[in-house]
Amino acid sequence: MKNGALCIIIFLFFGLAFTPTVRTFQLEELSDPLLFRNYDGNTLYVGGSGPENYSRIQDAVDNASIGDTIFVYSKSSPYYENIIITKNNIKLVGEDNYDTIVDGNGIGHVVEINADNVTLEGFTVRHSGPIEEFKFDAGVHITYMSDYAVITDNIIVNNQHGIFIDGCPNSTISKNIISNNIEGVIIYGDARYNIISENKIENNSNGIHEAFTRHITIIGNNIANNTGIGIICSYTTYHITKENNFITNSFQAYFDGRFKYFSERNQWIRNYWDTWIGFGPKIIRGRVHIPWINFDWFPAYKPYIIPIYS
Repeated sequence: MKNGALCIIIFLFFGLAFTPTVRTFQLEELSDPLLFRNYDGNTLYVGGSGPENYSRIQDAVDNASIGDTIFVYSKSSPYYENIIITKNNIKLVGEDNYDTIVDGNGIGHVVEINADNVTLEGFTVRHSGPIEEFKFDAGVHITYMSDYAVITDNIIVNNQHGIFIDGCPNSTISKNIISNNIEGVIIYGDARYNIISENKIENNSNGIHEAFTRHITIIGNNIANNTGIGIICSYTTYHITKENNFITNSFQAYFDGRFKYFSERNQWIRNYWDTWIGFGPKIIRGRVHIPWINFDWFPAYKPYIIPIYS
């Protein structure tokens, strides 16, 4: 009788562990952040030769109005600044992402966004402060006071954290090169409905690190050559990792959480894993108070071509 009960317990345990995640979660429809943007204002220029050009990016930001675009020339680069954006609907555009450089000089966040509908495009952002705990110094810090930020076509390099999404919703991080940071992308707190897509997240310690987030979509990224873990999901719910490349990371992926959130678990969908054995599902190891496993049930057989434009 005892043996029979033990067999039932073991069967239930493995039944839960090996249940395919085929159910499609009903996610709220994501709004297109561009629908909320209105850049019909003036264009301010930084670093050019004209009489009305600003010499510092922060001066242009401070004098901009809602809806303005700030265009930054590369010939006066690098700009040794720590930029803080507090006005809604501001677009900050660099002339060329390789040559238009904002350097934090090893102090604090390089670019901090404290407003809604802000776009950062076309820069190299480098050399944040070194602080890891509490302040999380970053190349780009998007605070909880922000909504619908777009970070696209940038090179985020040599920072403590590359991009730090600090509890804010509805951000889009796309088409960036994010490399040689401690954490490539860190998403923390009540951050929800953020999209990380078509980035090269390479040569960091950890590629992507999420904690206490929900409804995050990570799709179409090249997550490669990170010396720690490609992606860490800590207490995340309704998380989708889809059609990414995981290549030559020291450890590809890890998750942890609470068993009571089992029905809200992460989904791993058709990613390419260079450590996959070539048949059957890809096993992703983690913990839910006890050692546990997730699955990518139908991994890709060859790497995706990620259309990075940087």
